[in-house]
Amino acid sequence: MTFPPAVEARFPDFADHTDTLVGHGVEFFLASNETLRTHLNETPYGHKLTWLDFTDTAEKDWSIRDFLNFFNVINGIAFGDRGIPMPQWVMVDLILMPAAALIAGLPQEQFADMVERSTFRFDTDVKQLLRKVQQDMRDSGYRGPVPVGGYCAAPSAEPGRWVGWSLWSLMPAVGLGKAAKALALSAYRAQKLDGVTQYDNSALKVHTEFGALKILVATVPFHTSPGSFVYQSDLTLPAGGVLPEPTFLLDPFDYSRQRAMQKDIEAGRCEFYVLPPGHVRSDGKTYVPILEKELSR
Repeated sequence: MTFPPAVEARFPDFADHTDTLVGHGVEFFLASNETLRTHLNETPYGHKLTWLDFTDTAEKDWSIRDFLNFFNVINGIAFGDRGIPMPQWVMVDLILMPAAALIAGLPQEQFADMVERSTFRFDTDVKQLLRKVQQDMRDSGYRGPVPVGGYCAAPSAEPGRWVGWSLWSLMPAVGLGKAAKALALSAYRAQKLDGVTQYDNSALKVHTEFGALKILVATVPFHTSPGSFVYQSDLTLPAGGVLPEPTFLLDPFDYSRQRAMQKDIEAGRCEFYVLPPGHVRSDGKTYVPILEKELSR
């Protein structure tokens, strides 16, 4: 008997809107290399992904190399305000060789329409930078689709446990980020997912849709972005259940409280979880809802 990937078993409806996205021109690609193809699920949630082998040099209507380069460039634009653009070698060594990238693409005409009508609240320079990407495509003669979102994760030493490290979308409010992450986790057949994000990162809304996030490390001062923490999603847990009320609301910039949480974790006194929806508003400010569980000693 073949069992569905863990994310599909726990969240069977998370890609229901994928057909709607496809109807609006979005195409989902799985970029990797041929040696891993049999280990990946190319039909997550029953949706056939377009396979891309980054080592393929055969002539096509458009260049895979250029498409992946634009993915890298636009990914850097999306994360540019956090100072963590992705070097090209990282894309090869940490995504395309050991794993795969789930990439959402739009035809160039629809991409151009999206750029003109979008506000890109996360960075006022994004529209200008994307217009430069369009000019680069015209100058190079590239005719293929344009990456507008994606998700990347790498396998860890523990079987079934993956480390996610790049979720982004240029199409807000349409569920593209959620679909990309769900499709990718199914493609990887992931059972547990670790990741590093920031308490103020709006991606917490998407991450917590996959269940409460157990905080493994409450503060990571070595990370480039302040307010970073390490979390884990256990996709093998049963679905459903009533969510508890948060124990407290964490100010994303309260680094002293985050250090105190880490001391409690290290001492084995408490466990902490980020609850859905990831961010809540109170008194005109954004907070992270935290569940604190005291551990018996």
